[in-house]
Amino acid sequence: MESKKQGKNQRFLSPSFKKGAIKETKKSEDFHINLMGVNSDSDEQSSPKPHNQKSKRLSLNDNNYPQKKSSNQESPNKKEKKIEIGNMTIKNLAYQSQAGKGEDGFTKINQDSYLVIPNEYKLNDFNIFSVMDGHGLNGHLVSQFCTKYFSSYFAKHKKLNQLTDEESVYNTLKKNNYEIIKKAFHKAEKEISKSDIDANFSGTTCVMTFQLGKKLITANVGDSRGIIIKGDKVIPLSIDQKPNDENEMKRIIKNGGEVSQYEEDGIKSGPFRVWKKGEMYPGIAMSRSIGDLLASTLGVIPEPEFIEMEIDKDTKFAVLASDGVWEFLDNKKVKDLVMPFYKKNDPEGACKMLINESTKWWNEEDIVVDDITVICLFF
Repeated sequence: MESKKQGKNQRFLSPSFKKGAIKETKKSEDFHINLMGVNSDSDEQSSPKPHNQKSKRLSLNDNNYPQKKSSNQESPNKKEKKIEIGNMTIKNLAYQSQAGKGEDGFTKINQDSYLVIPNEYKLNDFNIFSVMDGHGLNGHLVSQFCTKYFSSYFAKHKKLNQLTDEESVYNTLKKNNYEIIKKAFHKAEKEISKSDIDANFSGTTCVMTFQLGKKLITANVGDSRGIIIKGDKVIPLSIDQKPNDENEMKRIIKNGGEVSQYEEDGIKSGPFRVWKKGEMYPGIAMSRSIGDLLASTLGVIPEPEFIEMEIDKDTKFAVLASDGVWEFLDNKKVKDLVMPFYKKNDPEGACKMLINESTKWWNEEDIVVDDITVICLFF
């Protein structure tokens, strides 16, 4: 009988292969997730130890949002500077990211990145949130690149940064079928291709939510995911994009790719992947991503799909998370885990619960633990 420790999706393969066909490095080194408007925290890779966690709580009522640190890690006893923000729709939020573990039990490079931009264009009720899940050897570099690129792109956009109200920004973002947002995703990939990052077999997912007053626009590529809870109902903010979806497969086949499961000794296992026809690469298990430059020639595209949502009196909270959560927890389970913390107005506790529960399942079902990143928004 095969041990469950060999993995739920694919025997002896790390989470990055499940997504992008290249195993993670396990080098011992420091790295930083550089965030615009958010702390630049470091994760150290060393001997086996508890997961490194980066946790920030943003209480919109207490005006305690931290400013960005320098790339050098500061003394933990140093008091944070604070900036004043205001918001009418989101009452509280928190976000947290935890590095995973490799097959040898060592904490590995965290390839997830996240983006939290409060009060864009100094508008009190316009906020941007995103979770990115890098995969492949340089996935962490791709996700960090995109974090900085998106921050700069929207902050400097000439058609947006001169607007003075949320409705005007919403109408501009929505114009021509979300043209401005689509261009951001495509340009991010183009800039990566011109950078020093080797992204031929590395890329990132991206689920990004724009909150403008009572309106939410969520753009998505890949299998990071967003959900929103209204009353007792769970409503998707994004749909995972898989290669075996009919329309996605047609595009991939048209571009010279083929879609099948990984096969070894005649045994097929794991998710459906994208391969170059007649070859055993790149093996990416999603049909859209940013980066993955070889897969992009086979129809794996960076163009996001969109879901819009209205925040009403029944809206309770939203969760954005990387695949480290959704691998073992479905939408309803995430709702049930967060609900008690929503009732206590404790989004930080909700983030910790989701990470702890996800980690427990990874330890039970696989020989690795994926990176896990969560953003919880309470309305």
